[in-house]
Amino acid sequence: MKKTLCITFALLFTLALSACGKTDSPVPAVSGNAPSDTPAVSVPAPDEQPGQSPSSCTFDPALFGGKLQSCAYAGNGTLLVLADKLYLYDTGTSSVLATAEAPLRDFEAQAIDGGYVLSGMGDSGMMAYIYDSSLSLNKEIAVEELLQGDFVVSETGGVAASTDGKKLAFAAMGGLYLYDLESGNLTTLLDMAQNAGTASISVSMLNGAAFAQDNSQIVFFGSGNSIPVVDGEEGFSLHGSIAVEGSGLKLTKLSDYEMEEMQSSVSRLFFPQSFTQANGTLLWIDRATGSANTLSFSANGEGKDGVYGSEQGNYVATAVLDGSLTVRVYDVASGELLATEVMEDSDPTYFNRIPRIYLLDEAKTAVVVLGGSISEIDTLVSTFEFGA
Repeated sequence: MKKTLCITFALLFTLALSACGKTDSPVPAVSGNAPSDTPAVSVPAPDEQPGQSPSSCTFDPALFGGKLQSCAYAGNGTLLVLADKLYLYDTGTSSVLATAEAPLRDFEAQAIDGGYVLSGMGDSGMMAYIYDSSLSLNKEIAVEELLQGDFVVSETGGVAASTDGKKLAFAAMGGLYLYDLESGNLTTLLDMAQNAGTASISVSMLNGAAFAQDNSQIVFFGSGNSIPVVDGEEGFSLHGSIAVEGSGLKLTKLSDYEMEEMQSSVSRLFFPQSFTQANGTLLWIDRATGSANTLSFSANGEGKDGVYGSEQGNYVATAVLDGSLTVRVYDVASGELLATEVMEDSDPTYFNRIPRIYLLDEAKTAVVVLGGSISEIDTLVSTFEFGA
C-alpha cells in the first residue's frame, strides 16, 4: 500500500503525533513544526490484532528543537535523537528522558551498561565520548592522541565499546588496539607493521571492529591479500576475530563479497555490501557464537540504497530509491519478507540521498527519516508497523 508524504500550508498550524504500535486514540494527522521545524508524517497502522506487539512506539518530532538530523539506538526502545541538542527519547512513553549538548554533528552511538559511547570525527580527528544514563559526560577521549601517531578513519566501527563499558577497541590504519578504561592500558592486538595475519592471509586494512561472545572476542573487518601472492589477484574483503588477550586470530576471505560497513546490534553484526557490488545478499555474524550467515533479499541488487539492522538484530530493512522510497523489512532468522512500504513526495529532493531507517524490535515498528542530512529542506519522519 502506498503512503504519500506531503507538506501543506496546514502543517504550520497543526500539531499531532506520528504514532505507531498499540494506541487508544485514532491515527493522528500530519504534524507540523511548532515548536520544532521537523514535521512528521503518519503512516496509518494496519488493523491491530491482540498481542500483535508487546509494546508501543510513538515518535513526536515536536519534542525536539531545530532540524532533526538523525537518531541512534539507545537500548530498550529508546533513541538518541540529534537535533539542536542531543535528546534521549523513550518511544514507548513519548517522552524526553534527558538532553545534552551534541558533541558532534555526526556520530555512531553504542549503548553500554549504565550509559552510552558516542564516537565520530571532530576537528582533531576521531573522538570518543562516554556518557552515563542521564547524558552526563563522564569522559572524553582524543583517540589519535591515545594512539600516538596512528589514525582511526572509519566512523562506523572505528571505535567499538564492550557492553560492560570497561573497554574500547580501535580499528586504525596501523592496527587493532584494545584500551582498558579502568587502568588506562593500551594493548596492540594486530600490528600492520609486523605483517598481521595468518599463514595464508595478510591483513592490509582494518575498517571496523565490535566486541562479541560476552566481550571475550573482537570481530573485525577490512581487506587483505593472499600468502603467497596469487597472480592477478587484487585485495579482497575479509572478516576475522581475535581474543581480547590477543590469541586465536581467525581470518575469513570473501571472494565475491565487498563489505562497505559494519552495523552492530545486540545479537548480530551486519556487513552491508558496497553499493557498486550489491547483489541482493547480506552477510551477518552471530555475536554470541561467531558463526557467519547470509540473508537473501527479494531482488538482485537490493541493498545498494541502504541496509539497516534493528536494535536487537532480529530484523533488517532495505531502501530502494527510484523517484520514491520503497522500504522492505525482513526477519533475519527466517529470511521472510515482513513488510513493504512505498513513500512518495512532490519534492524529489527527499529521494536524492539514502534515508535513515530505525527498526524497534519489541514494537515491530520502523521509523523512517527523510532529508535529515539535507539542510535546504525540512525533515520528514514516517513510521509503520511490520510483522505479526
